[in-house]
Amino acid sequence: MKNATLLIGLFLLYGSLYGQDNINTKNSARFGINRAFFGAGDVIGPGIYGEYSYSLNDYFALTPRIMIAYGNRKGDGHYSHASSFGTSLSIRITPLPRLLSRLKFDFGGLYHRFIDTYGNIGQKDQYGQYFSTYTYYYVENLFGLIGSLNINVIESKKAEIGLRFDTLTSFTEGYFNCDSWQTGVYVGLKF
Repeated sequence: MKNATLLIGLFLLYGSLYGQDNINTKNSARFGINRAFFGAGDVIGPGIYGEYSYSLNDYFALTPRIMIAYGNRKGDGHYSHASSFGTSLSIRITPLPRLLSRLKFDFGGLYHRFIDTYGNIGQKDQYGQYFSTYTYYYVENLFGLIGSLNINVIESKKAEIGLRFDTLTSFTEGYFNCDSWQTGVYVGLKF
């Protein structure tokens, strides 16, 4: 029900903005919700992000972004939690602005604070709390790369609604690691 209400609200926003006068807009601000898959995809959770895209020309835009995501998994006497807070600065590429203006690629640098916790789930104590004899917790400040594919499903002169596919990597111990991949929807306003 919540998803249907959100979708109807997005279409009403799009419909009210579509009737406005046509102007040539290039800059945009987007807000999106994602489904985040951490590690091998076994820890899954929600994510949100906000970004501003400053157009340099028809082909390139500079895009700073702030994002947060977390995920939990519990089963077989074990638990796992992963969360990430990050910022990125990307170059948005529109390879064919006249033919396929709805298709965009982002490539850039990424900083994110990654928290990972896992352990076993023990017995409950007298207060109803679970007791764990083994817990692992670590926090890392990571630098890496971000790559995104953006597809505007609905696009007008003032608004855009679309799909996004992200890969977040980090550079640790001399190797690039895929820390998270995310997929979701976004709503953007152009100005």
